[in-house]
Amino acid sequence: MKSKCLVLLLSLAMAYPSYGFDLKDLKNNIDRSHKCKSDDQGCKNRERLKAVARVAVVAAAVTLITKMAIKHRSERIAREEQVADEYKTQNSSLPAEPIATEYITKTLPGNVVEPGSEVIIQSDIVVVPGTKQKTALIEERIAIYDNEDNTKELKNFTKPVNGKTKKGGRYQNEFSFTLPEGLPQGVYPIKTELLLNGKVVDTSDTDIQLVLQVNNVGEIQLLAMN
Repeated sequence: MKSKCLVLLLSLAMAYPSYGFDLKDLKNNIDRSHKCKSDDQGCKNRERLKAVARVAVVAAAVTLITKMAIKHRSERIAREEQVADEYKTQNSSLPAEPIATEYITKTLPGNVVEPGSEVIIQSDIVVVPGTKQKTALIEERIAIYDNEDNTKELKNFTKPVNGKTKKGGRYQNEFSFTLPEGLPQGVYPIKTELLLNGKVVDTSDTDIQLVLQVNNVGEIQLLAMN
């Protein structure tokens, strides 16, 4: 049993090296037989059986999310001149370099979703132009993390918000994706980052709770967590 579990751990680490899976971390987080008493072989066997199941869950999540498509849409809501005028009503002058004065994200239609349902991460972004630095390239990055180990990034995607104009203004940016059928249930952390001229200037964290079924009033019918 111990050798089979180790083979599975090695297979997962070799199959997905780009996701930062460390063999020692996997063994400690997935194979928990080391927590059993040294003479309790029954406990060790049970934990190793659980480890095999956990490896399968992690591998399934990595495979499905890696293949999952993320769509992107961006729209300018207000021009650079308008947000500059609004900024100057509360400040004596514009900043020397562009600054982000607003970054608000929300999840649509909500944080509890079923497999096969579309999820939209929508961001409201305001960037005020600078007087010396004219270019204001706005980008947003989304990263989805594993439901078992929240430090393991499964997928990321970065897109320009104003790539054509590189000007400030008010923008609405959206990332949309459909969590695939077969994805293990649980809570998947999602982190978004706002980048301005290549530098991260703000972040936002949210969780997507994937459940088996939600009824027509939004109540969870069945939830199998871990």
